[in-house]
Amino acid sequence: MNVRNLLSLACLTALGITPAISQDIPDSNQLAKKQTTQLEVVTVTGSRISNPNVISPTPITVLTTADIKATGAVNIGDLLTTMPQLASTFTMGNSGRYIGTVGVQSQDLRNLGTSRTLVLVNGRRYVGSSAGDTAVDVNVIPVDWIERVEVITGGASAVYGADAVTGVVNFILKKNYKGANLHVQYGTSEHGGFDKRLISLTGGMNFAQDSGNIAVSVEHSDQDSLEFRDRFGHQSYRAIKTPNGPTDTALFPNAGQYTITDGGTFFTGKSQTNLANRYVFDPDGSVRHQRFGGLTDNAGSCQDCDRLDVNQVAQLQPRYGRTSVNAVGSFDITPEQRLYAEGSYTHIDVKKFGQPAFGSGGSAYVITPDNAYVTPGLAAIMNGNDINVARFDVDGGRRGEDTKRNISRLVLGANGVITGDWEYDGNVNYGEMKETRLNLNNRINDRFYASIDAVRDPATGNIVCRSTLDPSSINPNTGDVLSSFASQGCIPTSIFGAGAINPAAARWYNTTTTTTSKLTQFVGGGTVTNNNLFQMPGDAGSASLVAGLEFRRETSRQDTDPLDVSGQTFLNAIPSSGGAYDVKEGFVEFAAPLLADKFLVKSLTFDAAARFSDYSTSGHTKTWRWGLDWAIDSNVRLRGTMSSAVRAPNIGELFGGQSENFFTITDPCSAIQIKNGKDPKVRAANCTALGVPADFQSVPGGTIRGISGSNPALKPELGRTWTAGLVLTPQFLPDFGLTLDYWNIKLTDAIAAVSGNDTVLRCVDSPSGINNIYCQNNTRDPVTHEVNFIKNLNQNIASLSTSGVDIGAYYSHDLGAGRMRWGLDATKVIAFTEHPFQDDPSSAIEDNGTAGFPKWKTTLRATYTLSDWTFNWNARYFSHMLRVSNESYKSNPTSTTPIRYPSSFINDVKVGYVFKDIGLQAYVGVTNVFDRNPPVNVFGNSSEVGGLYDTIGRAYYVGVNYTF
Repeated sequence: MNVRNLLSLACLTALGITPAISQDIPDSNQLAKKQTTQLEVVTVTGSRISNPNVISPTPITVLTTADIKATGAVNIGDLLTTMPQLASTFTMGNSGRYIGTVGVQSQDLRNLGTSRTLVLVNGRRYVGSSAGDTAVDVNVIPVDWIERVEVITGGASAVYGADAVTGVVNFILKKNYKGANLHVQYGTSEHGGFDKRLISLTGGMNFAQDSGNIAVSVEHSDQDSLEFRDRFGHQSYRAIKTPNGPTDTALFPNAGQYTITDGGTFFTGKSQTNLANRYVFDPDGSVRHQRFGGLTDNAGSCQDCDRLDVNQVAQLQPRYGRTSVNAVGSFDITPEQRLYAEGSYTHIDVKKFGQPAFGSGGSAYVITPDNAYVTPGLAAIMNGNDINVARFDVDGGRRGEDTKRNISRLVLGANGVITGDWEYDGNVNYGEMKETRLNLNNRINDRFYASIDAVRDPATGNIVCRSTLDPSSINPNTGDVLSSFASQGCIPTSIFGAGAINPAAARWYNTTTTTTSKLTQFVGGGTVTNNNLFQMPGDAGSASLVAGLEFRRETSRQDTDPLDVSGQTFLNAIPSSGGAYDVKEGFVEFAAPLLADKFLVKSLTFDAAARFSDYSTSGHTKTWRWGLDWAIDSNVRLRGTMSSAVRAPNIGELFGGQSENFFTITDPCSAIQIKNGKDPKVRAANCTALGVPADFQSVPGGTIRGISGSNPALKPELGRTWTAGLVLTPQFLPDFGLTLDYWNIKLTDAIAAVSGNDTVLRCVDSPSGINNIYCQNNTRDPVTHEVNFIKNLNQNIASLSTSGVDIGAYYSHDLGAGRMRWGLDATKVIAFTEHPFQDDPSSAIEDNGTAGFPKWKTTLRATYTLSDWTFNWNARYFSHMLRVSNESYKSNPTSTTPIRYPSSFINDVKVGYVFKDIGLQAYVGVTNVFDRNPPVNVFGNSSEVGGLYDTIGRAYYVGVNYTF
């Protein structure tokens, strides 16, 4: 056994794995035999065909291990979202905007949704990371274990299965690894003290006279949290309507919402926009008129005033830790038969904090005149009446999530030769995800209401909760008698002024609730392949065939804390849910070289694929794909594909149940909004039919309660994709290549839920009156006429279409005494059109160029190697985006100032040096070299827009790779 094997064995033993190793040293004949094994075949990316003479016509972008290492990324998700084809729907900085998704980085190809992008590992499925969904958190894949990432654009459902409507992100991991490597990296940011760390140990070796190989990798990465206030201080901005007109707004610094504050605000009279009747509490509990020093509007915004600063509790990055253990092994029973295995386990620990509980609008806190904390000055203002205090309860504790995920996966398989040119591959794949989420500082609402309904005990003069004195009393906030659970042990507190809440009271009414989830995935199947099926005429080459069968079962279960299910906490009332489905599939792929070495035809290859599926939930589906690859000569190649794809509804969409949700709307029955209807007369008549007065003016009151939910009657979505491309490899310019690919995707029967605003709009804009499903799905208060409840469920009602061009280029050349390598990837989106109601062509919404949908997205990589030095420069760019819709911009191009989110151009650099004699590479790097800040109008933004920009600022890292 040589020294390297001894070191590898030491690493594997340290990791708890001790393979059986033969002590015999193979002779040269045995080595030669291993090198000519028939099992070593090359699979064409984007296809299951393994014929090296067949070129796939499917457009593909490849990110190599060198590209990954050049960025210093410690989590692969951070890097993939910068690729032009992938949207920033889930980044580490914005994944926490949904309940239970913090730290999850699912991929979104073409901005069509994470559920329509299929993620594979070594060409096989991976278990999802969110309850009810099959979308994969790519951060579970260790950075150092990745050999390359293939982004396959163009419908791939026929080849790889459902969910590949927009394409596939395929991670190819290392295998047959020999040797050992230690990788350590540490980084810190220039602003806010945001640190990242990575340590990885990999070891692998052959055994049994090189018949087998085993390799193991252990990788840990973590990062600190980053708060907005630590990064940007106390900046706050808000759009305020200007005196120039009812539709003109401008972004102002030192601005915010005046209808809610940290210390509490209220108004007397009937109108909260009558500024003369608005009051606030100072930290000492005293009350005064609310200060307005600058511009205000009737939408509740003001500048230089007493207002809310939501950025004080904004978190730009969560605390995150990941530990992954991966192992691969293979054993050649004979030169033509092989067994293989893959195993992985990942533990993720992520913690985030966000906004506290609050009361505003219709949920503002009711304070009665006999409240024990009412001062004489406040009593004079109240004049014997109740007041409704709108308050942002920072002093009650920020709500948060402390989540732990454990993801495990095992693949067992065999491949080899059946007979002649027929080969097989069969495997079983089991994956499991378990999650425990602690919902921190989750307010028990009735306990809070009991706490703030404080009175004086006549016997002692002490301040106590009213429900303590009289358990049968009616709480002014609930209108009911509180349960013993809600009132027993009640600790009173004041809410008058920032910092007023009694910490003991907060500990009593806040709790930690627990939600657990479990996903399982089982996939079993196999393929048979023949790469020499028959010879095509004219010596064009041999045809290839792949056929296979697959069975897959997905299960999901989420158990929500009973307190949350019952709606007793501030957290949305999300019910427990669960479901399962299975699918049986058969598929075939055929490829044939039609012509070769003819006039204007160096090669012409045709390929086609079809897949037939039977879902236990939605029945039979079928998909297909065909393509042509035409090499005119060694300089020019043309390619094109046409495909049909499906996406069956996932468990959450089918069986997720109905849960509480909150909506924000612009009331179309407000007098000022009547004229904005498609037909103002129709809108006015329908509003009247709903009982809304003609002079009604909706008062901004925060969010509106409602429910969202699943629908077991959903059917699969249908997709159509076609691509046409050009590949240039000019022989007069060696090591240069250029690809241009046009793509066009249309999705019909898309699963969507009508937004709260659209529900209300379609109710009153219906020419047939108010007897429609939309009016049934929203209700109004009979006294105030405000919308007070909205219902929306998943339906196959929408369609989506998008098109664009992908540009790829590479070039390598000598430069001085070294070698220069360039790589460019760019995407130009031509159109992105939503039809929220596919049966209504007039409902088309053009998103291209608006927030979250840049028209251009580009990455440029440059690497210069000089002796033992390596210099990397990476740049990423995306174009500006409108802050309003395209339709709004066309009707009034100056409605908002600034009207656009600006473009962004971020540069990163890295320098590395290899000490060859000792097997050590050392490197340093800087990200966001020029310290570009995001625009002020996305500070603290957790949407896709916020995910696009770099909010961390300039950061540094240093690391070493030691191979032994």
